[in-house]
Amino acid sequence: MKHYRNWTFATLILILLPLLAVAGFNWYIDPLWLFEHSHQYNNIQAGFDERQQKTNRLAFGSNHYDMLILGSSRVTYIDQHDFAGYKAFNYAADNMLLDEFYDYIEFAKQENGRDFDVIVLGLDFSATNRNLIFEAFQEPSFYIQTARQPIYRLKTLLSTEVLERSWDNYKFAQEGIPKNFFYDRQNVKTLLKVPDAAERDKKVWATVAKYEADIYAGYQYGDIREKLTKIRDANPDSRLLVFTTPDSWPMFELMVRMGLYPYYRQWLTDIVDVFGEVYNFMTLNTITNNLDNFYDGTHVYPEVGTLMVHRLLNLPHADLPADFGVLITPQNLEQHLKIMDRQVREVEARL
Repeated sequence: MKHYRNWTFATLILILLPLLAVAGFNWYIDPLWLFEHSHQYNNIQAGFDERQQKTNRLAFGSNHYDMLILGSSRVTYIDQHDFAGYKAFNYAADNMLLDEFYDYIEFAKQENGRDFDVIVLGLDFSATNRNLIFEAFQEPSFYIQTARQPIYRLKTLLSTEVLERSWDNYKFAQEGIPKNFFYDRQNVKTLLKVPDAAERDKKVWATVAKYEADIYAGYQYGDIREKLTKIRDANPDSRLLVFTTPDSWPMFELMVRMGLYPYYRQWLTDIVDVFGEVYNFMTLNTITNNLDNFYDGTHVYPEVGTLMVHRLLNLPHADLPADFGVLITPQNLEQHLKIMDRQVREVEARL
């Protein structure tokens, strides 16, 4: 009998030790942002599932915020800590569409325990295409319900799939240098400079080709006004700080060439009608005319994001051009649209 008990105990140890090792390493590296500890071996985090990672951070984190930021990958590179005077959380994620904003805002409010003082919305013109669908991503309810599963954290700690992510992050951290598209433990995302102009131009024109063949294909203007109104009406106690994301000049020219400019005008009009104002960065301006500011056709570098934050907060910055980020209100909407009409005519003359 004693021999049997010893055998049983040894068997349990052999089973439990590997599980404990997996759970311990997954906890130590924490690739799904279920915990808050930070150290030199988990400070480079792959953003392999941004919706789930950021939902987890809100669900299990101890911080409370007074500002929430939403948008696509273009907005992920804006440093939430640049919003001086605010405790901000950047909830933006790869290819996040306007349809997703409402559910993520409602979830974030629940986890935050109160309304946000400010909700920042980064709006992409490309997302106005009602036929645009990214099949790689689930509805917000999927990620929210996943985070709310009773044993989700335990199940994740024991996952060998998560272990692979943990090991990758550990190896990246050992190299000791930031990686492109990677986060640190403070939700700040890295975007390294493209090494030379030729490589950059290749990325820019690849973006143009993708948008022409895919993102703008079968374009139909969506029910943007209704979606924006739903967000506004659900957040009467929050200030809605809204901006359009910048496109490089080749992308702006593509919009014009594909005959989408009338929808751009409608988009700006809808935003102003719903929110009363919008900061428009999607113009031909000092920043967008210089491809050195872009990683590809649509993603500006984080330092440009810093300039955008300064414009949004009306803070001075020595490198902030006067023409980058125009505040549009009902009072100057028609004047701004006339300026855009002139820019478009100049583009059409070059095409």
